[in-house]
Amino acid sequence: MYEHVEKAGLADMTGHLMRNGGVEGMTAKELDQQLANLAGEITVNIDGSRGRAYLFCLSKDIDEGLALFKKVLRTPVFDQEAIDRYRTDILSELEQRNASTAAIERREWQFLMYGEHPCTIPYRRTEQSVKAIAREDLIDFHKKHFFPKNFVFAVSGDFKTADIVAKLDNLMDGWPDQNLDLNAISDQIPNPDPGVYMIKKEDVNQSRIRLGHIGVKRDNPDQYALVIMNDILGGGGFTSRIVRRVRSDEGLAYNAGSAFERPVLYPGTFRAWFQTKHATAAFGTDLIIKEINRIRTEKCDSEVVDNAKASFVSNVVNPFSSRKNIVNTFADDDYTGRADAYWQDYTKNIEAVTPDDVLAVAKKYLHPDNLVFLVVGDPEAVKNGSDKHPERFSDFGSIKILPLRDPMTLEIE
Repeated sequence: MYEHVEKAGLADMTGHLMRNGGVEGMTAKELDQQLANLAGEITVNIDGSRGRAYLFCLSKDIDEGLALFKKVLRTPVFDQEAIDRYRTDILSELEQRNASTAAIERREWQFLMYGEHPCTIPYRRTEQSVKAIAREDLIDFHKKHFFPKNFVFAVSGDFKTADIVAKLDNLMDGWPDQNLDLNAISDQIPNPDPGVYMIKKEDVNQSRIRLGHIGVKRDNPDQYALVIMNDILGGGGFTSRIVRRVRSDEGLAYNAGSAFERPVLYPGTFRAWFQTKHATAAFGTDLIIKEINRIRTEKCDSEVVDNAKASFVSNVVNPFSSRKNIVNTFADDDYTGRADAYWQDYTKNIEAVTPDDVLAVAKKYLHPDNLVFLVVGDPEAVKNGSDKHPERFSDFGSIKILPLRDPMTLEIE
């Protein structure tokens, strides 16, 4: 999210080539061989808002493993041949990115919801932006973001704490520190224009439908009631209302549901979704709207709320199911600034949610009059609907039909 859109793809390329573009004194193949000899693994990944580097090795090989890890973190060489190969691979991927309706749906939803917000930059790679990335850009990106005080380490395994801390100190020794200068990510998202947006993809026999609006950030004060409400609405698998109505009762879709995505830096979206035949797209959409209105107007039974709460309480063990998960959970919380008491109070806060709370957050955070509808499929077949069902997408708002973007340029002709 922090890279210039003119060079969208730089962060991803940097992470890949730190691991696969050679390191000081060693080619990528030699690094692979050394790790194979140790039965070890090193990966580096940089996504929208953070980077992650991972080392696995046997405890007896920790010194050798950390020596290799140190080279990957500190002295990648970004071999030009490796850059050229990876660039070719990325351009080939771009050529195919309109082949998947799921990928089209994710991309266009981001654009509809967020416009030019930096969170859309990971979706804006083009042939031009990928070709604009030079080796010097990778070196500069690495230098800007990789330095000791920008790391949070999570370590689990068979070791003595004092020993592993000393080894990590050695990994950082002599590496100059600096300040991280990043552009601020705005958390002010203008509401997108409500209505129906149909992306023309006529060579498929089903449509993908997504509907929703701008939502909330992670640490929203109503977060516990909100997750319980969404679990009942569409997030709770086969027991949730949307899945039961769209899949179990009507047999319209295999995959259906809803989610309140809650990023840390900016508001996520509320979204509900399903995939079905073109003719039944409007009918299924109407079923979801009815369930959204129902949970906003009818108080849920105590048993329904209690069952949802029990599911969340039983799953609270997942972040702590292994030592690796434990340290990763707390490292992630440290990185994102989550309150220290979050997990200590989690069960108490979930169990405190009442049916009245569920109704209140549904009224507050679900906006059926402000929905954006995204349809990826055959617009004419979708608009025609089904003889068996009177619903039409024109019932939900004005319809805008958009052609597919060019996969290499993202331009709409």
